Amino acid sequence: MDIGGLVRKIQGGDSEAFARLYEETRRSVYYTAYSVCRDKYAAETIMQDAFVKFYENIGSVDAKHNPYAYLLTISRNLALNLVKREKSRVTVEPEKVDYVKNDSTLARDDGLTEFAARVLTEREFRVLMLCAVHKYKRHEVGKMLDMPTATVTWTYNKAISKLKKKLEEEQ
Repeated sequence: MDIGGLVRKIQGGDSEAFARLYEETRRSVYYTAYSVCRDKYAAETIMQDAFVKFYENIGSVDAKHNPYAYLLTISRNLALNLVKREKSRVTVEPEKVDYVKNDSTLARDDGLTEFAARVLTEREFRVLMLCAVHKYKRHEVGKMLDMPTATVTWTYNKAISKLKKKLEEEQ
C-alpha cells in the first residue's frame, strides 16, 4: 500500500495503519536522521520523535501531497536542531572549574579590581572577574560556577550597579 493510503486510514482512526506506516518507513526516517547527526543513538531518538510529531499532526497531513517526504523532513529538521544545539554546547575543563571554585585571589591587583574585591560579595566578585576580566561568556561562567545563565547575568548587573553606586558615594 502507498503511504498516502496509510495516512488516510490513520486519519480515519485505523491504529494498525500507523504500525504499517512505521514498519514501511522507519529505516528511511532513521537514516535521514543519521545522515545529519552521525550518531546511532541520537538518530534512534530522532526517529521516534519524528513519528510522534507526524502522528500528532496527522490531521493536517495531506495524503495527496507526499506525506512520506513530510515525514522525512520532520526527521531531518529534528536532526538539524540537535546538531545546532550540540554546537552551541559549552564544554568546560575540570581544571578551570576547580580553579574558579577554589582560588580566592582570581587575579586581584591594585586599583579597581581591589576596590571591587572590597565592595562586592565573593560571588559577585567571581562573576564580575570571569565576565569582565577573563572575558568568559555568561553561559560559560554559569557552567563553571554551577549557576543558571540568568543568575549569572543578574549577579553581574547587580555587581556593576553596586560598584557604580559606591564610586559615586566616594567622589
